[in-house]
Amino acid sequence: MSTKLFTFASLLALASALPHSTLSQRRAQNTECWQTNPGTSFYRCDNGYVGCFASDPCALPAKPVNVYELTKPRSYNIYVLSEAQHNVEDKVPHVDLNKPADSSITTTNAMVFDNVPAGAKNCQLHWRSTAPNDENSFTVAGSGAAFSRQLLGFPSGDEIVSFDGLKKYQDPNAKWSQSLDFTGWTEMPGSHTGPRLNCATQVALELKGSDGPADQENRVFITLTETNGFYLTYEL
Repeated sequence: MSTKLFTFASLLALASALPHSTLSQRRAQNTECWQTNPGTSFYRCDNGYVGCFASDPCALPAKPVNVYELTKPRSYNIYVLSEAQHNVEDKVPHVDLNKPADSSITTTNAMVFDNVPAGAKNCQLHWRSTAPNDENSFTVAGSGAAFSRQLLGFPSGDEIVSFDGLKKYQDPNAKWSQSLDFTGWTEMPGSHTGPRLNCATQVALELKGSDGPADQENRVFITLTETNGFYLTYEL
C-alpha cells in the first residue's frame, strides 16, 4: 500500500477515536507519531489512553487514573455582609458559618484552592474529620446544613474580599449546592464527598450555613488542616 493510501486509511480508522480533533489536527498528530515512533498512530480514547500506539488501545480496560488532593485552602470568613468590611485571609485557616439566635444575619465564607495543575479533571470537594486536638476542631450548634457554590474567579491584588467584593465573580446561573450537611459529623469520622466542581488552576467557592429557624443559633466551625476540614481532589 502506498504511503498516501496508508495515511488516508489511518486517518479514517482513527476518526472515531478522535471525535474532538479536526482532520488537520489528526494528520499532524499522526505525522508526529510516525516521526518519533515509527509504526504508530495517534489515539485519544474514552478509556483514558492518549498518545502514539502501534495498535488501537480504545478497546482496552480503562486506564488507571491518579487521584491527588489539595488541603488547607485559603479561607476568608465574611462576618459583615457589606463592602465596608475588609476580610483578610485567616491566619489559622478555618470556616465559621454562624447565625446567632434571633438574628437574620448568616456569616459566609470564601475558600480558594490555588495551584491546581493544568489538565486536572474530575475536581470534587470533600471534607473529613479527625480526633480533636490543638489544631483540629469541628463543632456544630443547631442545624449542620451548609451550602456551597463555585465562583468564576476570585479577588486579587487590591480587590477586597467581602460580601460585595465577591459579587462580580458569582455565576448568575449557579445555584447553591445542598450536598453539605454536617449534622452528626462528629459521630462519623473519616472522609465525606461534596459537590463536583469545574477544574481550573484556581478553584474558588462560597459557603453559607443554615438561616433557620429564626430563634435558633446555627453554627458550623471547622479548622482546615491536612487531616481536618475541606479538601479538593482531582485526577491527572
